[in-house]
Amino acid sequence: MLHNYGTASELSRKGKCRQVGYLGKSVPEVWFNPNVSNDLVLVSVHALADAFFLGVDKFLVDLFADEKKAPIAEQRLKKLIQELPFKEDNASAV
Repeated sequence: MLHNYGTASELSRKGKCRQVGYLGKSVPEVWFNPNVSNDLVLVSVHALADAFFLGVDKFLVDLFADEKKAPIAEQRLKKLIQELPFKEDNASAV
């Protein structure tokens, strides 16, 4: 969607994957109804975000439990983009 302003992709046009649409909060969190469309799956954005962050949490726990990978990860994490406090009244226009 980011690059072509829609949900269709080369793979979906060839029938090799389904299109994904997004919903707000929903029960169930994933909707698929082949009577409506075999090519469309709807996913709750809230559930997707929750699943993503749970996956990140589990990944980090597993990563730092590994004695070989932990120090490498520690160094790499220091290079990630970080959010810093910013007060607009102290900023000068560029």
